[in-house]
Amino acid sequence: MTLKIKYADFSQITRSKTVTAPLQTIGDLEEVVSLLLALIFPPRRGIRLLGVTLSSLERQALGVAPQLRLAL
Repeated sequence: MTLKIKYADFSQITRSKTVTAPLQTIGDLEEVVSLLLALIFPPRRGIRLLGVTLSSLERQALGVAPQLRLAL
């Protein structure tokens, strides 16, 4: 999970956290975001944009066929 913060002066920072197991609930997601936000709050300057990115997501098997690979 990555937190990106863009400040009013157009500078930006990113903070990330890798979790060891898939997040199961919205509460789990909120907990990790809260940990990342705690690193920069209270802010010393105005924030104009704050974004959270999730990566390396996996679907639970629901009988869906896996995506096919192309031989390139």
